Amino acid sequence: MKSKLLALVMTGLLVLGMLSGCGSTNKTSGESAEEAAQTGKETAENNNAADGDEMYHAVLVYVVAQDSQDQEKVNARFNELTKEQLNMEVTLMPMTFSTWGSQLPLMLAGGEQVDLFPMFSNNASTYVASDYLVDLTPYLEHAPYIVDLLGMDSISCCSIGDFIYGIPTMKERSMPNAMVMRTDCLEAAGIDPASVKTYEDITAAYEKVHALYPDMIMFGGSGSGTSAATPGGQSVSFDGLGQVVGTGVLEDYGQTTTVTNFYESDYFKYLVDTARDWYQKGYVAKDMATSIDGGEAQMRAGNLFSYMTNCKPNTKQEKDDQTGYDTTIVQIDKNVMTTGGINAISYGIGAGSPNPEKAMELLNWISQTKEANDLLNWGVEGIHWVETEDGTADYPEGVTSESCGYHQNMGYILPNQFNSHVWVGNEADIFEQYQEVDGKAVVSKAYGFTPDLTVVTDQIAAVTDVISQYIGQITTGSVDPEPAIEDFNQALYNAGLQDIIDAKQEQLDAWLAQQ
Repeated sequence: MKSKLLALVMTGLLVLGMLSGCGSTNKTSGESAEEAAQTGKETAENNNAADGDEMYHAVLVYVVAQDSQDQEKVNARFNELTKEQLNMEVTLMPMTFSTWGSQLPLMLAGGEQVDLFPMFSNNASTYVASDYLVDLTPYLEHAPYIVDLLGMDSISCCSIGDFIYGIPTMKERSMPNAMVMRTDCLEAAGIDPASVKTYEDITAAYEKVHALYPDMIMFGGSGSGTSAATPGGQSVSFDGLGQVVGTGVLEDYGQTTTVTNFYESDYFKYLVDTARDWYQKGYVAKDMATSIDGGEAQMRAGNLFSYMTNCKPNTKQEKDDQTGYDTTIVQIDKNVMTTGGINAISYGIGAGSPNPEKAMELLNWISQTKEANDLLNWGVEGIHWVETEDGTADYPEGVTSESCGYHQNMGYILPNQFNSHVWVGNEADIFEQYQEVDGKAVVSKAYGFTPDLTVVTDQIAAVTDVISQYIGQITTGSVDPEPAIEDFNQALYNAGLQDIIDAKQEQLDAWLAQQ
């Protein structure tokens, strides 16, 4: 049990760097809170008429950015709604990422009542194999809004075999690799920001900016961990088939059905050679391979020109806020639609739930009720936020980010952020923009396929250790690429990489044969 818990916590942490901000759209994003609440009330009244008047006590775990002094105010208003509309009393259990990653698995392993909770796709196989989850298939009839909103194709992305383990959250489905650059430095060097589109353009920009600011670091950020914020460490030019690293992937944005090792590919070597060129020219922070400081903090400190991130339509606004500079976002990878883009985060029902039907009704209600999503994310209207003239949310007069008693900005890990208010500073139609981008994305040939990785749990843990050991040094350009890549791949295969590739290929072939 301890090894399973350790493995799922480690793999869950892999996707933290990939997640951020808001997401795509749904057809009810413009629905008013009153309309959504009335819909939820009518549905609940019909359910309660059939089930009797006994109030159900539910437990909802959700992830927050920080603990809040006004949590009880959110709890109180949330329960006013659920008691009236669902005949339910809900215990809200907000958890920060660190608490969620360590405490939730223990709760599930102990069979505690957890009616609803979010999970990363990396953990799904372990949770299913450990009997932590309820198969949602027979309970979808209690979530008509969700089924209509998402469709069964998207819901089926959260399945292993015939077992549906979760309901995907409404978030951006495609987040390609991108470079964040200071616009003022580009303009000072006489570079049109719109002309920077490729790694070659970035290299040319470094040369000019470095000549003007020789003491400024051209490229920095965190190179530690398994997903170094580097061209080679953070590339999403493949379908990871249940993982966010390059061990057992479909290259070329999933336009092949042959599972390979990305770290042996020509493209990976090109990305590493590019970083090595930057490093030797003095563009890369010398300690980047071991740094744990993100690019946002380093740029805000004033001596960093660029760093890597994953982008979406409102990334510029986010990075401007986070760095304090006007930024230029250079998208490198294509937008690609994979199963991992859909099932990256989903809500499951714990096996300890005494009434999965009620749990599903609660999830359906949250998804369709605008005020519920606003409460979990922004707090109580009139206290923690107000609606502005353009329909976005902002702090009330006299309230700031420092003084506000509840403010999470964690919509992407809530059931349906698109049926909620957009925070001020973002374009009011940002959710529609996400949907437009997703609609134009390249679709992987394995879209809809989820491998069962429990058969290679030990190998994944061992391979993850190898990646952590090598990826920072290699992809920041800190070492000679040719021998380092050879040693890296040999260590991966010694740790069981071929078993992972074979398991994915066998399951993918079987899945393709059924399509």
